[in-house]
Amino acid sequence: MKALLAKIAIRKGVGLYLGEHEVAVSKVAATPLGPVELVASTAPYTPEDLPSVLERLLLPLVGRKRRVPVTVGLPGNRIFFGTRLIRSTGESTPQAVLQKALSSPNISVDDLTIDLIHTDLNKSRITSVAACRKKYMAGIVATLIEMGIRPYRSEPSPCALVRLAGQQHHFPRRSKTVLCVFLNATQGLAVVVGGGMPLAWRNFLLPAHAEGPAILSAARTLRTQHSYYGIESALDFAILYGRGDLQERLRKEEFPTNMGTRVVWHDGPALENAAMAQGLALGSLAQGLQAFDLSRALKPRPSIREIFPWGELAFELLMIATLGGILGAHSVSLDDAYAAVRRESARHACLKSANQKKLETQKKDLLAKVDAVDKFLSTRILWSRYAQDLSARLPPGTVIESFDGSCELEIKGKGGGGAGKKMFTLRATSPCKPDGSIPREIDAFFKSVRQHPLWLHDFVAVDITDVKRGQKRGATTPSIDFTIVCSPQNASRAVAPPPPSSPDEGKKEHK
Repeated sequence: MKALLAKIAIRKGVGLYLGEHEVAVSKVAATPLGPVELVASTAPYTPEDLPSVLERLLLPLVGRKRRVPVTVGLPGNRIFFGTRLIRSTGESTPQAVLQKALSSPNISVDDLTIDLIHTDLNKSRITSVAACRKKYMAGIVATLIEMGIRPYRSEPSPCALVRLAGQQHHFPRRSKTVLCVFLNATQGLAVVVGGGMPLAWRNFLLPAHAEGPAILSAARTLRTQHSYYGIESALDFAILYGRGDLQERLRKEEFPTNMGTRVVWHDGPALENAAMAQGLALGSLAQGLQAFDLSRALKPRPSIREIFPWGELAFELLMIATLGGILGAHSVSLDDAYAAVRRESARHACLKSANQKKLETQKKDLLAKVDAVDKFLSTRILWSRYAQDLSARLPPGTVIESFDGSCELEIKGKGGGGAGKKMFTLRATSPCKPDGSIPREIDAFFKSVRQHPLWLHDFVAVDITDVKRGQKRGATTPSIDFTIVCSPQNASRAVAPPPPSSPDEGKKEHK
């Protein structure tokens, strides 16, 4: 999938690493799934045949129009690099920072090409300075200019190696400073990294069967210089790249314990020229990357064609074309729908002769009728449900004397009568026990009426009033009369008087 995306990638970059005896090139393409290396090659060279070797390796990669950016990497032994804390504004110039870092007044800074990077580490302002011989850098730039290639950037190779390591294996989260150690068969490179930027590095030999002490010696040498570039605490991690064959043996030799910090091991990238060229190519893809450029003052100014954001322009044009296609398709569908509605309207003769104002008036009348029906259906009371509920729950022998319910339609507006009146009144008679006491079924019925969801759905107040004992003419047993009044207002409920507890009190009340 990445190989397919790399063929149609818009942004591509080339990395060129100039070793002491070997040249390495790499071409990388930016894809939505991450950068992909397209071409990688190396070739030995001598100072005399360097132009021919560069022409043979670079020209097929940059194309006929030379539009692919090329980043040049310089070996560590050709570079002076240092990081210092800046405490005054007078120290911020490149010459002043380099002179203080060299600590020697006999070296002429005019013979060097210098570049600075300012970063913030542990709430302190630090400056990293890189410099190389101006004559050496000018020769490389002139060779590339003769080939029609303007170098995009020239930086130390350890910076490119750290960039590639961070892209392949992200540094542990919440780690401020780490020690990156890159290994090959005979050499090693230890780099202190803070905030994603190299702060110091050291090359060292890697003798056979003594690799652990060599790595520890380089790490401890760098640790003694922490105060110069603002590191106050110990390193968070030590990350080793390459030489996976040493991992098991160094663990047996208690290498992690001697290192004094957590050790992480990765198979790559190793300390190789091809890896440095790939890291340089990754730097060519990022236009706003904070990196050194030792050829800044030696190369001609870039043309408008080179600095114009072609990638952003292509992306915006693609977005405009996509949105235009979507909106165009939506407009076509709307036109088709409008044409279909017009054809349907043409079939009805009444719509042709009808006036627009009359249609609007009819529409308002129909909407008013629909609203009235909806209002009626939402506010009506189904009295049949109450009748069914009463017939199922009233105690045996209970006689309903009257069933009176009213529900007026609510009419809102200036001419309306406001909220409709709702009322429900039930009068019933139920036989008592032979001794004149109220049956338990009647008490249960009274309690259930006040809490039943059916009754509380339409009425808020359910009151039980006029509870009386008496005896009808011709009846052999006493009876109890009661009235249930339901209303939608939160009125104070009439408290029913307590029923008499003896037959004599019932006779007095009846009289």
